[in-house]
Amino acid sequence: MSRAFPLWMLLFSIGILFSACVRGIPGERLPEGSRPTAPPPGRTGGQGTVARPPASPPRPSPIEEPSGQAMTLEGRITAVIPGGYQVDGHRVHVSPEADAEGPLPVGVYVTVVGIVRPDGSIEAEVLEVLRRPGAEREWEGTLEQVHADGYQIDGRRAFVLPTTEVIGDPKPGSSVYLSGFEQPDGSLVADTVIVIETEP
Repeated sequence: MSRAFPLWMLLFSIGILFSACVRGIPGERLPEGSRPTAPPPGRTGGQGTVARPPASPPRPSPIEEPSGQAMTLEGRITAVIPGGYQVDGHRVHVSPEADAEGPLPVGVYVTVVGIVRPDGSIEAEVLEVLRRPGAEREWEGTLEQVHADGYQIDGRRAFVLPTTEVIGDPKPGSSVYLSGFEQPDGSLVADTVIVIETEP
């Protein structure tokens, strides 16, 4: 003779099955101390699609000050251009109204005080030869070469400015005395050049 299945046991069994479905079946246990492995750098989850690296940020402009701002620049004249100079990669405009020494040759270090223009160049208000404190020098040697903008004395470059006082007739082979100052690259800017002895 069969016995009826109690209703409460049927409901209890259904509840257990429903709870198991909601929680999910637990997976295998990881060994003690192990951790899930993160996806490798540059990859996303899922199908492992390779992500593109972020684009490199644009290089800052050589002149970071906004247009119209005052700025000071120290550097070497690398080129003489129409209306001014190229100073360490910066275009410097020198108007007739500017307080500027010159004309100056390539290779001379200068200090520029001016205003940044909309195109990133500089409108100079003051441009003067860079004279560092403690860089004054006196020099005696043999003049080896004569250049349009100065001399070579004992293998050392010496620039002559429009304000340089030259006494005598400097020629190759002459012994000369020079007073002036040393530039950051070791060359000289002469304030005075005196011929001591001329090669016969």
